[in-house]
Amino acid sequence: MNIVSTYTWCQFAPAFALVGLAALLILADALLPKLPKRLYAGIAALGAFVAAFFMTTGEYANLFGFIATVATGLSILLAFDYTKVCCESIAGNGNEEGTGEFYALPLVACAGILCLTQARDLVMLFVSLEVVTLTSYVLAGYFRRNQGSIEAGIKYLVLGAMSTGILVYGIAWYFGMVGSFTLSAETVYSALNGGVAGSPALAFGFLLATAMLFAGAFFKIGAAPMHVWIPDVYQGAPTPTTAFLAVASKAAGFVVLCSLILPYAPFATPGSLLGRILVTSIAIVAAATLLIGNLGAMRQTNLKRLLGYSSIGQAGFILVFFLQLQVSLEQNVYDYLLAYALATISAFFAVAMVRTQRGSEEIAAFRGLGKTNPRTAFLITVSFASLAGVPLTLGFIVKLKTFVTAVSAIQNWDNFCWLLVIMVLTAATGFYYYFKVLRSMYWEKPQPGVPALRVPLCTAIVLTLSATALIILGTLPLLMRF
Repeated sequence: MNIVSTYTWCQFAPAFALVGLAALLILADALLPKLPKRLYAGIAALGAFVAAFFMTTGEYANLFGFIATVATGLSILLAFDYTKVCCESIAGNGNEEGTGEFYALPLVACAGILCLTQARDLVMLFVSLEVVTLTSYVLAGYFRRNQGSIEAGIKYLVLGAMSTGILVYGIAWYFGMVGSFTLSAETVYSALNGGVAGSPALAFGFLLATAMLFAGAFFKIGAAPMHVWIPDVYQGAPTPTTAFLAVASKAAGFVVLCSLILPYAPFATPGSLLGRILVTSIAIVAAATLLIGNLGAMRQTNLKRLLGYSSIGQAGFILVFFLQLQVSLEQNVYDYLLAYALATISAFFAVAMVRTQRGSEEIAAFRGLGKTNPRTAFLITVSFASLAGVPLTLGFIVKLKTFVTAVSAIQNWDNFCWLLVIMVLTAATGFYYYFKVLRSMYWEKPQPGVPALRVPLCTAIVLTLSATALIILGTLPLLMRF
């Protein structure tokens, strides 16, 4: 009986390094209270970017780990620009007391994500996921003088505990049916061709275990019906935390989903009962996620809440890739997450900049930005255009891949035309609510007496690099055809 897989310490060296750096920062915060806390933010962000470099080379190469580490570093830099609001919401008197851990905790969560990407059994997967989740609870409710942040932390805790219970129960059932915690095609094969195949009761138990494992993963990516925490938490949590949850935490969720579903891929073929159940379930969840995310975003006026519903809708499009259980699944998910991460991080930098200087996160706070800050408005436009899927951006390329996958699924499974219709309608809906921000920037007049925004250096660099990457990566595939 195989309880857990064996690991080597070098697999987790970057994660250990991030945890060590976080521990040093927390220790320094306790022993050297007079040091400026923004120094901690700079060191933490640098540590995340160094880890991201190692994620691109050698034995540590890891696509999902690269997105997670870069998103963590950018989220910490966002907190660096957001210092004024952090101090007001934590200490309440304008000083930096109590803000040191706010810059160190994302490193711990990122270490959990890196361990998650290396998990080959359910024990490691669960422990890594809980490191991410528990840290996120603290970050979501960190602004103790902000009622919205406290509410976000409590809601995230309650709903997260429920999803964790479902996941643990699914792991227990999986071990009971299979006799192993290992996630591999061989384990699933032995279960399907062993006792499970000859016993209706055991077959039901195996399907129940599978359903609960996927339900726990759906919570982590914000898929319906486990989406209810996202809008409230995104709106109430500190903006740097929201950026981290929207990108790094979502990447972690899709790592979990890929780890769970790929062992089933060889047996989920057209014509098989397991394949029919699995693919139909994913199609239903994807359709519900698309509808809830995109229709819910249409009536939002708070930009952080709109981006919360947007993340639900984007998760629905990524789920479409799981209709084709093939070798390129992880690459397709990575490509979409990369486009989503670049655009979403930029959007949250814009939200933080407006919140710090104009005291509002409403879409109306962006009024007239196209006239007062035309360059900044253009960079923000590129980000929202990519989220909507406008041609000549990376968002268009990856969203086009989802439609190609849906058409291929229709050819293989013969009954997903309805999903393609929903995808077209919700993609069109996305143009409406994303362009609400652009309408506010370009078509509405600036508020009288409101000065032009001062663009912080970090914000200017991130907006410029993200917009450049979205345009280059979106046009390069088209240019290579000629």
